[in-house]
Amino acid sequence: MIENTELASAVEIRGKGKAIDDYCKRVLSNKDVVSFILKKLVLDNKGYCGIKESNIVDESIPGARIEYDKLYEVKLPKTKIFVNIEAQSKENPGYPLMNRAVYYVSRLIDRQKNKSEGFMKSRYGEMKEVYSIWIVMDMDVKKEEMIEVHTFPEKEDKTLMNIIMVYPLKEDSENEVIRFLHILFVSDMEAAKKKQILEEKYKIKMTRELEEAMDDMCNVIEYYERKSRVEALAEGKEVGIVEGEINTTLKAIEKIEKNMNLSREEAMDVLEISKELKSKILDRLKEVKS
Repeated sequence: MIENTELASAVEIRGKGKAIDDYCKRVLSNKDVVSFILKKLVLDNKGYCGIKESNIVDESIPGARIEYDKLYEVKLPKTKIFVNIEAQSKENPGYPLMNRAVYYVSRLIDRQKNKSEGFMKSRYGEMKEVYSIWIVMDMDVKKEEMIEVHTFPEKEDKTLMNIIMVYPLKEDSENEVIRFLHILFVSDMEAAKKKQILEEKYKIKMTRELEEAMDDMCNVIEYYERKSRVEALAEGKEVGIVEGEINTTLKAIEKIEKNMNLSREEAMDVLEISKELKSKILDRLKEVKS
């Protein structure tokens, strides 16, 4: 039950920087969500025997530590596979994203040698297939919807290394997994509507415990909708600061502090509050205390 409560809370946080990273990791920790992604992108709607979350930190190569967003060991009837899932906000983060994906699947192969879950000594025939799924949420890319699949070796019965790049940017896509991922990671629809669709259409379990968390987190979303107007006011483009705008910002800060266990300053950094507005908010908080 806790797992699904965390998912319900996470659906609301879609902010920037640390907030969006935290949101993605929490959503991708939910086994209902992961199961749907696996069945649609990896298993071709076939079932599996079990799924286990693996250690995301890989220090198998000295001085070359990497940390995956999520890593799962998936047990199939006759074997197992390893699936890494990454949520990426930009297609071009300053380097070719595909190069990073290639490196990740290479590391997932490398870490299998002489491990009980992999293969021993020279038994390369027992090497397990690995998958790296990248959910790219960059709204600036021209690819409205796309799923790119890259495999190696291409002509063998067993494709050891598999890279899947997903661009879930189209809300009304004919592809079910793109629609699903769009709702989770891209759509700005209201929380109640997201929750309803995920429960009814995709059978993602939610709990009543999420109601209050969703209402609270709506303040964060509302903050971003009003952010430009608030900053315009702070810069003197309009006269004064509307009381409702300040209250919205304060609520967003409080919820970020609570849900992400951050200090007040860190919460304001997550919300990308300008120095001018930050000063006014701190003054307001002092007034409240006095």
